Amino acid sequence: MNSQNSKYDVIVLGAGVAGLSAAIHAVRRGLKPLVIESTAYIGGRARSFTDRVSGDIIDNGQHVMMGCYASFFDLLTTLGSMGKIKKQDVLTIPFHFPDGSNDLLHAKGIGNMHGPLGMALGLLRLSFLIGKDKRNLLLFAIRVKLGLCKPGSMTAMELLLSESQSQSVIEKVWVPVILATMNGKPEEVSAKIFITVLNRAFFGPGDSSSLYIPQCGLSELFEPFQSWIEQQGGAIIQSNGVRHIEITDEVVRGVRLLDDTFIECPNVISAIPPHALLHILPESVKHHNHFSSLDRIRYSPIISLYLWFDKAFPGIDLAAIMESSTQWIFRKSTIMEHGESLLALTISAGDEIVNMSTEDIAQTCAKEVRKCFPEMFDARLIHWKVIKEKMATVLIDPETEEARPDQLTPVKGFYLAGDWTNTGLPATLEGAACSGGIAASLI
Repeated sequence: MNSQNSKYDVIVLGAGVAGLSAAIHAVRRGLKPLVIESTAYIGGRARSFTDRVSGDIIDNGQHVMMGCYASFFDLLTTLGSMGKIKKQDVLTIPFHFPDGSNDLLHAKGIGNMHGPLGMALGLLRLSFLIGKDKRNLLLFAIRVKLGLCKPGSMTAMELLLSESQSQSVIEKVWVPVILATMNGKPEEVSAKIFITVLNRAFFGPGDSSSLYIPQCGLSELFEPFQSWIEQQGGAIIQSNGVRHIEITDEVVRGVRLLDDTFIECPNVISAIPPHALLHILPESVKHHNHFSSLDRIRYSPIISLYLWFDKAFPGIDLAAIMESSTQWIFRKSTIMEHGESLLALTISAGDEIVNMSTEDIAQTCAKEVRKCFPEMFDARLIHWKVIKEKMATVLIDPETEEARPDQLTPVKGFYLAGDWTNTGLPATLEGAACSGGIAASLI
């Protein structure tokens, strides 16, 4: 049994976005952090790898940021990675339908006045909405901005229906928004968080709604972290997880690693998922009210696909796919021989198809691509990769939102971080980065 007195002020468990953010904010407070990551990867779910068949670098799942991601962009700026993300001037989303038709949301305002004005004008320009639907949609947006919507414990669907949103508007506008930002269905997710999404992003000021698209593999964004943390006097341990957190008399003492090394430290920030945290908490602590909801948290899946075709795809960066299993398509570059196009597809909250075979999913989505983009009708699928994450994110329904634990725990020196903690935000990269900053600020 090895034991060592830590020269570090805080141990951060997990090198996902929440953990990286916690470590960065700890350094800013003059603390020396030790980050412990059980895998060989930095970035958590936001990572990339090389596809062995094509040689292309692909992500574990496509991530897109929005202009309101202040905490996450602060992290990337610290690591010198912001230059690797392409920003839209204003929110621009092509909509494509299975009959080959399309429409465009272009949230451009007047002059330099974009923000809510641009969003309102963009919605009014959508041809797939009728006049009455546009009017009710804009009235709802105004009520959201004025703080007149009182979501209480409603689901997003209950709120939308109470705000006179038609089934057509819900299916064509709000379902894509909710799936993309909350990884859940309108009848499941918290209306309270949905309102937050609308206020901060889609109806937020300036370029809050603009999309930011990584131009490299996600792992490359976080690659500088190890050298950065070492320059600050901290360190990172990889490929060695924690067996348990040692807590005595509700005071944290340190952590014991899988190799049985004990590292003493007065502060520990757990930035790992709730189901993983339950495995390493002492029995005397996990039944405390603060942690009692962890085993009741529900998760929602995300299915990510990569499809290689022998024909060039139309020259757009991304598109929302309507009335299909596929929800979003992103055009990527490829080095695969005979590969003329590589598409990244995303299916959020895909409970209905997550148990299908990967081949069936790939072939189904390839057919949808051909229908929605007539230029691709004779494109041959030459390679595919399907990634299923059955526990991709926490499903923040009204009950879960009320039960999300605070970052400050009743155990002295023990703090929580993660997109599932009480940030008031959905389970996104921004929520994760925000939680890490909150946790570090409490030490």
